[in-house]
Amino acid sequence: LLTRRRALDESDESSGSSNGIYEAGNEFSLSVPVKGMEQIVKDVGSISGRDCSKFQSDATTSLVKEGCAHKPQGMSDNLSNRQRKKQKKNSIKRNGILGLVPVPLGSDDEASLEKSDLFAIKGTIAHLRCRVYALLGPQSSDNHDAINKNDSSANTSMQPAVDEDHLLIMAEVVDAYVHSSYWDSNKLLFRPMPKAGEQTVPPYLSFFGSQTFGYVVPSYEDM
Repeated sequence: LLTRRRALDESDESSGSSNGIYEAGNEFSLSVPVKGMEQIVKDVGSISGRDCSKFQSDATTSLVKEGCAHKPQGMSDNLSNRQRKKQKKNSIKRNGILGLVPVPLGSDDEASLEKSDLFAIKGTIAHLRCRVYALLGPQSSDNHDAINKNDSSANTSMQPAVDEDHLLIMAEVVDAYVHSSYWDSNKLLFRPMPKAGEQTVPPYLSFFGSQTFGYVVPSYEDM
């Protein structure tokens, strides 16, 4: 899950072109979700941040905590898949995504988050702070030239692009946090490692695309 530093009630549209968000030097965060967060990941990818804020309002968050918001408002059981997706998007625009809660990097305490902080997503087990150094795609010639500024022989007429609607962000990880139950301190590996007293921990997710997930599960051979 990718997030960037901004006011949580803003849509990307209010900030102008989304390309500017990821200009060289700007930062964003990546959060690694676990089993049980599949629907949140799908919902985040189902709508653009240009259209609305994906985060819940205070009122919607209160309903979730009280157990009163199991189904998005206005959803009906007697709909085609296309109608259901449209209603789901409209519900997200009105209410935000259920369960999508910002927290500070390296923490799961939403109360300590400042509005302007770079943030992660509650319930995730690893957070990466990343810094953009180039943007490849449509209208990205400046970034492409920046990559090749030390290579006079580079063919700068070549403009890598995913497609007309997507950009390729090139960034480096400058800081990282991981829950202790997902860090193998002996082998310095990121993997599920239940601690003493823990029978198991939820596997973390790997997204294969087309709404398909893989699960990284604990290995008990070295425990």
